[in-house]
Amino acid sequence: MKVLVTGAAGHVATLAMPGLQDHELRLTDMREPAHLPAGAAFHSISLLDASDDYMQRLFEGIDTVVHSAYIPSAERDVYSALPPQVDRFHAEFENIRMAQRVYRCALQAGVHRVVVVSSNHAADWYEHTQVHQRRRETVYPTDLPLSDNFYGWSKASYELLAYPYACGTFGRRMEMVMLRIGSPYPIDMSRFEPGAKPAPSGLSRPAGVAAFKRSLGAWLSDADCAALFRCAVDAPLALPHEAVPWVIAYGISDNTRAFWSLESAREVLGYSPRDDSEIVYADAVRRLLAVREPASSGRLGPPGP
Repeated sequence: MKVLVTGAAGHVATLAMPGLQDHELRLTDMREPAHLPAGAAFHSISLLDASDDYMQRLFEGIDTVVHSAYIPSAERDVYSALPPQVDRFHAEFENIRMAQRVYRCALQAGVHRVVVVSSNHAADWYEHTQVHQRRRETVYPTDLPLSDNFYGWSKASYELLAYPYACGTFGRRMEMVMLRIGSPYPIDMSRFEPGAKPAPSGLSRPAGVAAFKRSLGAWLSDADCAALFRCAVDAPLALPHEAVPWVIAYGISDNTRAFWSLESAREVLGYSPRDDSEIVYADAVRRLLAVREPASSGRLGPPGP
């Protein structure tokens, strides 16, 4: 297939690329990726500022779009409630406008499927107020998307904005796959050592041991990230015939301490993660958890030090 990847120089798109290597890739970003896959064509553009004619040519002949482009709303932690919140709103609103333009261009070009890089933050209110408080064990893709910060709000908006396109409201249905990515980074153990200071934030977040548990549950390995995107692009959606082709799936590895459900990722996309943070980071688990906390302390632990 011909696959268009936006935000191709970004971290998630870079990890996704090995899973897309069997396709003819057309890549876009404001800057060129450090490593272009063999045979890939790169276009340096702003998806908001490019002309309609240019966008039409960019999407021409494309079968699937992977939308990963993102305008950062702040350098500060996405959890932060510190000012300037108004500026963050306007920056995130631009991301919603960009998603709308990508969806519209995809519709006009006859694209079959759009895969959107969403985020666990689209529903992170449940994590902050229920999972860490031990009121629930798991957040599901079917839970109403509720976020307590503008970053998560914008991701939830991408998802809801995709629904009319999946419904066929504008003349035909497009398959819309929303990937709520967890934490696709190596776990930095220095953050969780005794005496380590939590990152500045205007919200209460897990710190110390509790933060380590959260990282173990949210982790997405490089190999599983590539596999997730391969499934999201290649797999026929395992949905009932009458179902709206709109899918929300969490993107994490097969983690023992997972608190987001992989149900739709497994059953609808055929995703089968191989890695488990509990095994990959087994030495750190024994050192930081087994000695310092009793078994009854829970998978995540309470918020605060």
